Amino acid sequence: MKYFKYILSYKELIFSLAAKDFKVRYKNAILGFLWALLNPLLMMLILSIVFSLIIKIQIDKYPIFLLSVLLPWYFLSVSLSMSTTSIVDNANLIKKMAFPREIIPLSVVISNLINFLLSIIVLFIFMLIFKIKFTLLILLLPIIILLQCIFVLGISLISATLHTFYRDTKYIVEVLLLCGFYLTPIFYPPSLVPQKFQKIYMLNPMADMVTIYRDLLLFAKLPRPTVIVYTIFVSLTVFIIGLMIFRKNERIFADYV
Repeated sequence: MKYFKYILSYKELIFSLAAKDFKVRYKNAILGFLWALLNPLLMMLILSIVFSLIIKIQIDKYPIFLLSVLLPWYFLSVSLSMSTTSIVDNANLIKKMAFPREIIPLSVVISNLINFLLSIIVLFIFMLIFKIKFTLLILLLPIIILLQCIFVLGISLISATLHTFYRDTKYIVEVLLLCGFYLTPIFYPPSLVPQKFQKIYMLNPMADMVTIYRDLLLFAKLPRPTVIVYTIFVSLTVFIIGLMIFRKNERIFADYV
């Protein structure tokens, strides 16, 4: 508990870095922040055309089926990509100031969380357009978002640490994210996975997370207890491991950046 109070004592620096990242990312773009919304929307449009009209996956209200999990995936993907290089990218800051280094990847996750929360508003608008009923289950949405933030921060701490010592890490992360996109039920339902591979397939933590998002937003039902328990367990475990790895090595980051 003391540790978290210690981190919160740097809240001004955290939000300053998050705001800086948010501004710099769209500084020279004509559409600015709108790209944070356009990227998942354009992907939704392309995938909807491909899998509704060409390959023809028979799913009702397919655009919402896609968007409800594309946004969480986009949050993970962008956060992890940016966090991986965040320590190296902030070499000058690390060499000049004494502060908890985990603040840097944390600020990246917070910056992308803001994007994610704003994009959820767009999702709600599309849900109204497609006449999807809002139920009280939507009140559980902050819980799964919090769990995903914990999970994303955990793997971000691990990848940021590895990249500080091994600069090939960012390329490995890119490959893993590409593989993860196809191994997560984003543009197809989990039921398409052969039954004999189901147990192994659902070990992918993002498969369970996107299932929870869809259950709450699209299907208006409570996720299975096993899915919830597994998601909580994996999120906390990854975060604890990530924090331990990061804190063990942060003292020598300045020597490698």
